[in-house]
Amino acid sequence: MKNSTCIKYIAISFFLTLFFGCSAIMTSIGNNKISSAINIYNSHGITTDGTVKLISGLEYSPESQLGILQYQKQYFEITGIKNRILKNKYFTKQDLNTLNLYLLTVEEFKKIQSKFPTITVDYNDFNKSKVKITKIFEDFVLKDEKIYINRSQKIQNIDFYKKINTYINSYIINSAIFKLEGDVTVNLYINSSFRGFSQLDYLLTDALRYAADMNINRNLGNYVIFRGFNSFPRLNSKNYLIDFNFSNIYVRTLETKEVTREKEKIFTTRKKVTVSGYYKIYTQSSTPSTRHFEFNENYTLRMREYDSSTFYDDERDIIKKILEDKFSNVIRYDLNNLIY
Repeated sequence: MKNSTCIKYIAISFFLTLFFGCSAIMTSIGNNKISSAINIYNSHGITTDGTVKLISGLEYSPESQLGILQYQKQYFEITGIKNRILKNKYFTKQDLNTLNLYLLTVEEFKKIQSKFPTITVDYNDFNKSKVKITKIFEDFVLKDEKIYINRSQKIQNIDFYKKINTYINSYIINSAIFKLEGDVTVNLYINSSFRGFSQLDYLLTDALRYAADMNINRNLGNYVIFRGFNSFPRLNSKNYLIDFNFSNIYVRTLETKEVTREKEKIFTTRKKVTVSGYYKIYTQSSTPSTRHFEFNENYTLRMREYDSSTFYDDERDIIKKILEDKFSNVIRYDLNNLIY
């Protein structure tokens, strides 16, 4: 019986220690975030980053009087700025950003408000203001230029519309975003006009095709969808083609070592494979543009002689795997930056 009581006591002590230890860590994280938010405020005034950090810090450290006072101060300040902006007849993007920051200040706090009965937020004023702000945002989006601007400007507009729509979820703004996303989304194809005759040349083009097959229909970001290897895609405003034209592929030996152990000999060779060339980017609406590229990779070959037998790495397979990985990374992370 005594042993059972002792075990219970130890278990309770352990969990209490763990609880208070975790609580202290959470409080420390919260205090650090609050301190960082105050520093941002003192340097730059009310900002999105600073406000998000402040509210996150309060969530971790709800007993922080410093954090509570800072939130109350920033809430009153952003509310005053909001009231002045709402009296205007015309609104700039900066005005919209400020109004969106007001929405963020209240909406994000609402998620943790039950922990802070002493903080005063006028939700009646917030709800009335949110209706006015929604109308301002919608009017801005409806009047904003969407046709006679280039693809890059349309993507910037999409990002801005998404930002100001975060807390209002307007059907009008969602519709504008959907239409613009359809306008800027493009299909990207690749091929290679390179014609080589060495084993390395064949490895190069085979690896490019393999990488294309492995990434077909991948969303590359920036509203670019990779559609694979195609020698003759139909070019239009929605289809782009990037031709890989290789200038050179060569292998260079960096270092050779030999180690002898009784009946065994090990030969190690460090090498580097380098590929260079240029992309040629074709669209329906412009003359082809070119962009140089080059990449390289080190690798190691081992040959082992033991008891009259020889074992060695397959250099062709090693280079093939390097090229497939390199081309796959080019497709995933580089090609979307070539589309304007």
